[in-house]
Amino acid sequence: MILAAHQPNYLPWAGFFRKMARCDVFVLLDSVQYARRSYTARCLIKQSDGAKHWMSVPVRKKGRYYQKIAEVGIDSQDPWQHDHRRTLESNYAKAPYFDRQGELLELAYGRPWEGLCEMNISLIRHLAGTLGIVTRLVRLSELAIDSQSTELLVEICKKTGADNYLSGPSGGKYLDRGLFAKAGVNLEMLRYWPDPYPQLWGGFAPGLSIVDLLFNCGPQAARKELGSEQ
Repeated sequence: MILAAHQPNYLPWAGFFRKMARCDVFVLLDSVQYARRSYTARCLIKQSDGAKHWMSVPVRKKGRYYQKIAEVGIDSQDPWQHDHRRTLESNYAKAPYFDRQGELLELAYGRPWEGLCEMNISLIRHLAGTLGIVTRLVRLSELAIDSQSTELLVEICKKTGADNYLSGPSGGKYLDRGLFAKAGVNLEMLRYWPDPYPQLWGGFAPGLSIVDLLFNCGPQAARKELGSEQ
């Protein structure tokens, strides 16, 4: 059984879903420490001038430096939902499949959210369904594991019965291969970078949120790009 794990990011990039599509189980690391200025609370889109633009969810940070991702609250005093919706509309309204993602926009911006983690996981589940990904999603907080770094991932594999762990390429810099081998878990590195696809506003810009791929190419093309169709 193949397993991968990742923090529940905000409207993640295509590589997040590519890894999910390759797995039997995908663990959302909701009970690890929240990292400021990470993709957990922001994503990249493409502006009408062709430049990349950060969309950031404002979170409550004062006095909460060591909080877990599941504990991060959204700052409801900031009109971020209105701003994000308007940003997407102004930059993607002319995209061929923008109008078909109304359910996603309504889920993200049509109701109040208090917790960043709950919102992100809801969006991730919705996007996985749109992309036809049937991988089982599990929250780390459901597994009752109290470890860190490589030990945490090995324990997740043991707990779920996984014998293969799929990591992103950066995992080779910090993961202890010996711990995986000792536990009888094969460690595999997934190297993914999207092939250029049609985008608005000039040449291809890689590394954007999955919404860029969906708005420009539609779910069918996105499934093919991510390899989620069997």
